[in-house]
Amino acid sequence: MNIFYNRIGFFTLFFREIHRFTKVSVQTVLAPLISNLLYLGIFAGILSTRSAGIDGINYLQFLVPGLATMGALMAAFQNPSSSIIQQKFMNTLQDLNSYPISDAEKTSAFILGGTVRGILIGTLTYLATIPFVHTGIQSPVFFFVSLGITSFIFSSIGFISGLALEGFEQMNFIFALIITPLTYLGGVFFEASKLSGILGMVRFINPIYPLVNLTRYAYLGVYEENIVVHGILAGVFVIVTFGIALYAFKKGIGIKIN
Repeated sequence: MNIFYNRIGFFTLFFREIHRFTKVSVQTVLAPLISNLLYLGIFAGILSTRSAGIDGINYLQFLVPGLATMGALMAAFQNPSSSIIQQKFMNTLQDLNSYPISDAEKTSAFILGGTVRGILIGTLTYLATIPFVHTGIQSPVFFFVSLGITSFIFSSIGFISGLALEGFEQMNFIFALIITPLTYLGGVFFEASKLSGILGMVRFINPIYPLVNLTRYAYLGVYEENIVVHGILAGVFVIVTFGIALYAFKKGIGIKIN
């Protein structure tokens, strides 16, 4: 049986998810973009002449791909998670079961909607930094692919969270106490490989670290530790997170009423 059999239905749901965040673009696009630029402005004033510890790379050059990755993953996570939780509050989430499209199409539509938002924020973050950091992308195609992979992974995680969690308070808890700290320890603002002790060990279990490293490699051509392993890990994350998301949706977690 073809699991993608209703293209019109799939694209309708997909574009609905895109329309949902573009309709309030001040909150969903402009706000995170300004936040990322504030990070750049603060560090530009304090650490603009500091070396990143990598030959020929200053700190602002090092920072840009980290900010782009951070913006992408946070936006991607928030899109499907907030969409699903909002539908729970409106008691319309069960209506998904009546849509004449497959579970794979429904799951993909939500996740790809978040992926688009993540890529958009990551790209706009990069474009906004151009006047301040005059550095061209070493590999433009790989840079946007990396942002896409990052966005897809965290959109999948956001989809899973939206199904599993009951409200925005729980989602904000996950976002503030898990995703944000892992982002800060994932090499966005400093070389994670230089951390020592327990914080240094965190990078080996931090899924954000290899994603930041891949984007930085695409942007600057430099990387920390083993870039091949990080590329493999990113591919595994894509498969695992989407697989869990699809399984959770098929099982009706957070959708079916007991």
